[in-house]
Amino acid sequence: MALFGRKKKRKPLGPPQDPKWTHGEGGRFPKFLDLDPEAAGLDGKSGVFAIWHTGVQPGWVYIGQSTNLAKTFFTLGDDEDILEYRDRGALYVSWSYIRDELQPGVATYLTLALKPKVDNPQTKSEDDVDLIPVYPPGMVPKGEEAK
Repeated sequence: MALFGRKKKRKPLGPPQDPKWTHGEGGRFPKFLDLDPEAAGLDGKSGVFAIWHTGVQPGWVYIGQSTNLAKTFFTLGDDEDILEYRDRGALYVSWSYIRDELQPGVATYLTLALKPKVDNPQTKSEDDVDLIPVYPPGMVPKGEEAK
């Protein structure tokens, strides 16, 4: 514990990495409400995911992690807080298969960096995890797209 009870903020572990976010057909990200998670092979798959909307004022809607992406996506597909943003432009989703022990650090980093509109109560505090920086979907630096 530091002087006056403040904890020293943890710094991210190194520069951001490209977690190889999943794209759909034609290199486009899948529309969240059109995605069939089971047909996409996500039943029982573990990873970190991001949901965002397009439109006049695009934004990040929800960041999370899951040990069963199909089950989580079915649940979130009925979440009114997330569905509220479907009228502001299409909702998109992408996920990355990240080792279970690294997921909290990645999800917390993305939440702090992107400030999604819908709070995820399962996101760990930055004081409780090592932040693992990754690029969000669609934001890989120039020159790294072809790798």
